[in-house]
Amino acid sequence: MNQLIIKNVMKASQQWIASFNQGDVQACIKRYSKNATMQVHPFGQFNCVQEISDFWLSFATKKPSDLIYRNVEIKVLNDKQAVLSANWSMNIASGFISKELWTLADNGQWYLEQDDFTVLKQLETPLKSEQRTALVLVDLQNDYFESGRFELENINSAANKAKLLLENFREQALPVIHIQHIFKDSKAAFFTPNSPGIEIHSSVKPLKNEVVIVKHQIDSFINTPFEQSLIELGIQKLIIVGAMAQACVQTICRSATNKGYECEVIEDAIAAPKLTYNEHQFTGDEIVAANLLSLSFGGATINTSETYLKGTINF
Repeated sequence: MNQLIIKNVMKASQQWIASFNQGDVQACIKRYSKNATMQVHPFGQFNCVQEISDFWLSFATKKPSDLIYRNVEIKVLNDKQAVLSANWSMNIASGFISKELWTLADNGQWYLEQDDFTVLKQLETPLKSEQRTALVLVDLQNDYFESGRFELENINSAANKAKLLLENFREQALPVIHIQHIFKDSKAAFFTPNSPGIEIHSSVKPLKNEVVIVKHQIDSFINTPFEQSLIELGIQKLIIVGAMAQACVQTICRSATNKGYECEVIEDAIAAPKLTYNEHQFTGDEIVAANLLSLSFGGATINTSETYLKGTINF
């Protein structure tokens, strides 16, 4: 029963999104129940359908489009009610939905009874498509380099390729996000608190205006402001470089894809260590190749730095 309710609520939500993107505001308004309320942070409370209608008709004058929900979760309350939460973005704004309470009416249709969402960022002019792509540099920190506590194979080559992409993004004033891993355990093998090894390598050192996300786990999304930064920046696609291929790179791609983001991994800007499993020994290049092969199945598209940079010439 729950699975059917989730399917039907998702269908109703997708119909609402489709109507919105087609500019059919009246169809969107009709999906609210007679006693619906709407809370829009920071704009206020709307306590009846007429007030909700006035809000959406006014907002429509700004020409919103390209609405997308990501990281959608639906929780069934009973056989006639379910709550949807998600992140959202469009051409002129982005934010998150705390609560869409969908209720099944006597006519068999699902309607919004409560709508509670936040606008984190609103723009005067729409973002261009390239501005919705962020370069994400994962864990390019001193401990992975020569004289570090966990040196990776071909890390200098990978960092140099990452640097080329970083320079390209900076020249075009496109979003850049640095991920920095710091283990909480002072006895960790590397990336220990307050050690030189946690510092981001000088070859890709962040500028003051660039986002730096500190994480304490393999997954960059867990207990970090990473996803909120993506929402605020209106990001749809991630260009991934960094380390390690089999850990943080693999995980960030899987998590991001599951949340609805596009991922593209730059194969020659990724590094890994030599690893042994039982009687099997693997070079860093083999670890990178195996993980890129894994990611190519529903996790990311794979590209080289040269091909990617050639494709940005017309930006």
